[in-house]
Amino acid sequence: MKRTPRAGLAFARYDKNQLHSFATLALMCLKNNPLFPNPPVSLAAVGVLLATYQSAMSAATQGGPQDRAAFREARGELVVALRQIASYINSRGLRLTSQVLSSGFDLVVWNTRQTPLTTPILVRLDNSVSTRLSLKMRAVPNAKVYQVQSSMDGGLTWQEAGIFPHTRGIVLTDLTPGKVYSLRVRAIGGSTRFSAWSAALSLMAL
Repeated sequence: MKRTPRAGLAFARYDKNQLHSFATLALMCLKNNPLFPNPPVSLAAVGVLLATYQSAMSAATQGGPQDRAAFREARGELVVALRQIASYINSRGLRLTSQVLSSGFDLVVWNTRQTPLTTPILVRLDNSVSTRLSLKMRAVPNAKVYQVQSSMDGGLTWQEAGIFPHTRGIVLTDLTPGKVYSLRVRAIGGSTRFSAWSAALSLMAL
């Protein structure tokens, strides 16, 4: 019998950086998502909790017992809010896996078989539209979204360029004409959460 897809709670066991990435992704996916119009915790409130968590995480890295206690408290409050949203997602009675995944939450895993994500392949970049670069890439099985990063120093430092639900229509806008941008992408989803980063491609914005 086919089981109804449900949002899982595995995020509560993520390490500190994984939890930060997950919460960031969930916020992006839930924003303006018509399937989830009234979450029990507002996205603005989750954003505040996430910012507090990030600040506390940084402070706890080199701080003392008080900073570490504050980090644990911030983590606990963020996890509670995410649990409430997961329960709300499951209360919606959605039947399609794609609908639940559109929330950014992982699914309850009904079996223990690992499904690691393959590394994405960037096929080419297109700069035919001024101040824009579009990406053409191959889809990754079991991926739910794609994370893109850009670099303007040949890959020494990377900046977040967006989370995209599909391989089609990935376009970076408002770029500086004459600057060379290096782009890379990784898939998010599956049992291993993240794929490896793709090989980078570089092209000048016009």
